Parts: sequence; C-alpha cells; structure tokens
Amino acid sequence: MTGPKIEAIDYSSPDKKVVGRAATILGEGGLVVAPTETRYGLLARADQATVVSRLYSVKGRPASLPTAIFVKSITDAARYGTVNAAARRLAEKYLPGPLTLVLRASAVLDEPLVVEGKIGIRMSAAPFITQLLRQVTFPVTATSANPSGGEELDTIDEIARAFGGKIELYIDVGVLDNPVSTVVDVSSDNAAIIRQGAIPDQELFSLLDSQLI
Repeated sequence: MTGPKIEAIDYSSPDKKVVGRAATILGEGGLVVAPTETRYGLLARADQATVVSRLYSVKGRPASLPTAIFVKSITDAARYGTVNAAARRLAEKYLPGPLTLVLRASAVLDEPLVVEGKIGIRMSAAPFITQLLRQVTFPVTATSANPSGGEELDTIDEIARAFGGKIELYIDVGVLDNPVSTVVDVSSDNAAIIRQGAIPDQELFSLLDSQLI
C-alpha cells in the first residue's frame, strides 16, 4: 500500500511542475492541501457541486458553514460579488494578505459557496496559490486543512495522518502556524468583523471608522 502523495517545495519559490500537477489534479476534481500565507488550506475546484460536496465530506464540515473563493485581484473579486467602498478600502490596504472579505454575491454558485446571498473571497499572498491561480481556468475554493471542529494542524505530516489517501496531493513547505485570516463582512454599507485573525481589530476600526460595527 502506498502512502499519501506528498511533494516538498520551497515556500518562496514553488516548483512549477508541482504547481502544474496540483492544477491538473484540481481540474480533474481532486483535492489538494497547499500552503497559504497563514496555514495550510484544503483546496478544490469551486464550479462543480459534487467536488465541493466531496471537500465537505472529507473534512466533515457542515454544509451550513460557508467557504471562500481564491481570487487573483480585486477586479477578479468583482466577478463573484459586489465590491463596495469598504471592500475596496480594505483590499487596497491588506490584499493580497490574510484577509477574507464577505461580499454580496453576484456569481451563480451553489451553497455552501454562496450562503444567504453572500460569498467570501480571499486574495492570498502565498506564492504557491498565486502561481496556481495563473494556471487554472476555474474558481478554486479552500478551507482549513483540519477535520471540522478539530484543532489547527501545523504540518503536512499531521494533516496527512488526519486525511490519508482521501487527498490526492499534499504540498509540504514545513511548519505553518500563523494566525488565521481575519474575516470581515462588507456585504452591506456597515462592515462587521466575523472572525478575528491576523489583522488587529483596531487597525480595521481606524481604517473604516464609522462603517465598522
């Protein structure tokens, strides 16, 4: 019996062949664990409901909990949701980086990508994600690479023990234990912090002033 497929790469300079292999696997409906600038993410193509359903099944994540779409730019984000003044202000300051923006959805995607008319978008600063998005022609979604409700896992060895052969490819860059992304709902005129994370709350209050609740 063969073990999980693990590819070790340099975080700052990912091997192009490994990036290409990940893109192919995602395109075929497979799952990939890859590094973001915060922690490891569990990736899948977002335009096929059966693939997203498999992602949730493997993770044990309730379908009522949303997940985010990776985007290349704030212009790309506008394909999926309404980028209002608050969203643009946050994007200009913090993206790419550890920030997830919840927008009023405009894309036709099924739950749990669009929940209550909202969609989360993420523009990652991680070189692997940046290069991956250049190679794929479909949207990519990601959730944290740990069983739902479990503790955050910092290494590929831990993640591979948790998921084993249920994941087609693991990308290993060593320990990733940075704070999770901050999640801000900017789907209306008043922004709201949904999850505290890498960006201090006070910075957000200062930037958005009266728009933040």
